[in-house]
Amino acid sequence: MPEFELQCDEQVIYQFDTPSAQGYVLGRSDENSDFLPDVDLANYSARDRGVSRRHVAFVRYLGRLNIIDLNSVNGTFLNGSRILSDNPHPVSAGDEIRVGTLTLKVVRVQPQSSL
Repeated sequence: MPEFELQCDEQVIYQFDTPSAQGYVLGRSDENSDFLPDVDLANYSARDRGVSRRHVAFVRYLGRLNIIDLNSVNGTFLNGSRILSDNPHPVSAGDEIRVGTLTLKVVRVQPQSSL
């Protein structure tokens, strides 16, 4: 069973194991770039919704799942509050993450002791 799950518009869009310290990059692919994020949000109108190519990363930090904004142009919001770039912020099941204007929901995270 995947340890981490994201939803968009009430549908599960990604399931994966808890990341290592290197983490997973969320963003969007683009025909003008060779970069492919680990989690590509292009199919969710990411460009129109202000999602950067390299928008955020999910990483394991101090034994917990964290999100880090990667200096995105339109910002990242965790439960309605904008987070600072390059700083880890703990994420739990039920949290809402907005990248640009695209809203994602964390629906499952393994308990802290398992990370």
